[in-house]
Formats: sequence, C-alpha cells, structure tokens
Amino acid sequence: MTKPKSILLIEDDLMVRQALGQALTVENYHVVPAANREEALREIRLHSIDIVLLDLNPRSENGRETLQRLTALQPFLPVVAMTARPEQENSNAHAVDVLVEKPLNLPVLLHALKELVSQPSKPPRHCNGH
Repeated sequence: MTKPKSILLIEDDLMVRQALGQALTVENYHVVPAANREEALREIRLHSIDIVLLDLNPRSENGRETLQRLTALQPFLPVVAMTARPEQENSNAHAVDVLVEKPLNLPVLLHALKELVSQPSKPPRHCNGH
C-alpha cells in the first residue's frame, strides 16, 4: 500500500480546518493542520509535505506573504489556494498551481488534489512577479 500524500492545510477558521481535515483524511491524505503562517512555517520544516492547501484571505494576516514564505522554502511544492475573492487573486495566478473558490466544492478540490499528486515534479515558480 502506498503512503498517503501529506497536505499542509493552512486555514485560520478552526471549524473549516477541522471539517476539511476530516474530509481529506477520509480521502486517504495525511493532513498537517496549521492555523497561521507561523504554524505553517514550523510544520513545513518538521514534516515531509506533498501539497500546500492555503487560505489566501485569512482574517489576521496576509495570505500572499505566507505563500511567498512557503514557496521560498520549498519552490517545487504544489500549492492549492482557497479564496472567497477570486477576482482579487489574479495577481497570484503565477504563484499557485490551482485556485479554488470558497465556499469549497469538495469534489472539485479533491479532483484538483488528485491531479496535482499524479503530476511529475515541476520547476520552481516565482512569487515576485518575474
């Protein structure tokens, strides 16, 4: 049996983080939860992460900065960004592999994750717009 893929789930809303974490666990993903940038940066150093699932619009910090810090640490890591404001996130299109809208459509998210884990490694992306 293959080892479950690890997802670093960065979501500041506890209820969403728990519910999404449970749904992903049922789908045979290993979920590493993080409530904020500090926790995410700690977890990415402690665990082998296959995919990042990031809320781009947390209430207490800048999601784009979190994205930049994470991809600076691991530039090859696939990133799925979640946002309730997709029209404002076009500037991040080059920095993420998949952008999904909130409220989340779980089958769409699961399909995107499945596609990402089945792809070969990609070259690093640039988060500074170059």
